[in-house]
Amino acid sequence: LREKPSASARILSRLPQGTRFTLSEAGEQFLRVEAAGHPPGWVSRGVVIVFRPDAASTKDLAAVGRTFAANEGNYKLAAALLERAAARLREAKTPDPETEILAGETAEAAAASGGPLPGGLAILEKTDSAGARAAYSGAAFDRALALIGKDTSRESLSLRERASAGLLRSRYPAVSTSYPALADETPAWLALAETAENTDVLRLAAERAGVASLALGRSLLALGRTRDLAELSRRLSSAGSRVQALMPGARDGRRLAARAALLAAMRGTGAPSFPQQVRVVIGPKERIVRISGKLGALQLSVETTVGGTRDVRTKRAATPLLPVPGSLCVSPDGKSAAWIEVIGPAALVPVLTSLERDEPAREIAYVSGGRPLRDQALAHVLSALSGFSRDGQRLGLSIDAWNDTPGPAPRYSVVSVATGELLFETSRDLTSFERLLR
Repeated sequence: LREKPSASARILSRLPQGTRFTLSEAGEQFLRVEAAGHPPGWVSRGVVIVFRPDAASTKDLAAVGRTFAANEGNYKLAAALLERAAARLREAKTPDPETEILAGETAEAAAASGGPLPGGLAILEKTDSAGARAAYSGAAFDRALALIGKDTSRESLSLRERASAGLLRSRYPAVSTSYPALADETPAWLALAETAENTDVLRLAAERAGVASLALGRSLLALGRTRDLAELSRRLSSAGSRVQALMPGARDGRRLAARAALLAAMRGTGAPSFPQQVRVVIGPKERIVRISGKLGALQLSVETTVGGTRDVRTKRAATPLLPVPGSLCVSPDGKSAAWIEVIGPAALVPVLTSLERDEPAREIAYVSGGRPLRDQALAHVLSALSGFSRDGQRLGLSIDAWNDTPGPAPRYSVVSVATGELLFETSRDLTSFERLLR
C-alpha cells in the first residue's frame, strides 16, 4: 500500500494476501483503496481483483475463490474471496450452505499454512501440547448447518456431513490429551464414521475415530472401565466393517478394524488391569506372583511358601505401568515372570523379569534385537504371550506391528529367558514354534 500512485512512492503498509479493499478511485496502473485498520493508499492493479457489488459479480467471486482453493499456495486469497462471497450472499438474502462450507474448509487450510492472514476469516489462536497456533473458529460450518436444517435430500445430507466434520475439526484440531476431552471427542468422530456416506468425510471420520479411540481406550483401562472399553472396541470394529463395505478398495476400513483389534487386545480377559496374580507349585514350594497397588505406583510382589515358612518380597526394580488384564504369566520353575504392558495408545509390548533377582523388567524387543526390535519402531504394536517352555528357559510370543495396515500374519518368536536372545521366529512354521515351547 503506497502513499502515491507510483512504484517509487513511500510504502504505507504491507498487507497479507487476501486483504479486502474498498475501491475509491481507479487510475491507469494504480487503484486508490481503503482497508480496515490501514490509511487510504494506492496499490498496483496487478495485485488486485475487483468485483462489482451485484449478483453476477458475487457469483464470479465465489467461482474465482473455488479455483484458487485448488492450489495450496493461494489458500489465503481463496479463503478471503470465499468468505466475502458467502457474506455477500447472506447480505442479499440468498445464503448458500455449500459456499459457506467451502469458505470454512479453505479458511482452515489458510490457518494451517502459517504466516500473516487476512482479516475477517474468524481465525482464533489455540494452545495445545504443540504450542500456540492459528485455528479456524468453525463459524461457517455452524451457518451451513443452520441453513440445511432438516432437509433430507441427498445433496443436503452430503453437505451436512461436510459441515459436521468441519465443526469437529474446529473443536478438535488435534487428538485430545485429557480424559474428559477424549470422552467427548471419540464418540463424536465415531458417530460420524457410523453414518457418513460422503467418501472424504468417511475417510476423515474413520481416521480420527481410530486414533481417538486408542487414546480413550488406554484411559478406560487405567480407570478399570473394561466394559466401556469392550463397547468401544465393538463399535469401532463395526464401523471398520462399514467403511470396508463402502470403500472396498481403500485401506481405511482395514486400518480402523486393526485399531479395533488393538482395543480388544488391550482389554485382555476383561478383568481389571490390577490386581492380578498367578500361582505356581514347584515341589514343596508354592509361589504367588502379584501385580497390585495403585495406578502410578504398581508393584510386582512374590510370595513364596515352603512348609510353614512364608516370604514376601517386592520387586522394586521391576515396576509394572499398565499391564493388560490377565496377561501376567510365570515360568513353570517359578524363576521368571512376563506380561504385556500398554506403553502407549497403540503399543502393547511384552516385558520379562527375573523373580530371583531384583532387576528392572525388560521390554523383550530391546534385548532380543532382530525383527521384534524393528517391529517396536512401528506405529502400532500388538503383542501376545504364548507362555514359557516347560523348563522355564524359553518364552514364546507373537508380535503384529504395522504403520498403515497389518500384514497377513503376526510374527511368532521364541526368546531366551536368561539373555533375551532371539532363538527362533516365523510367521508360518507354527509346528516348530510350539515344539520349542514344550
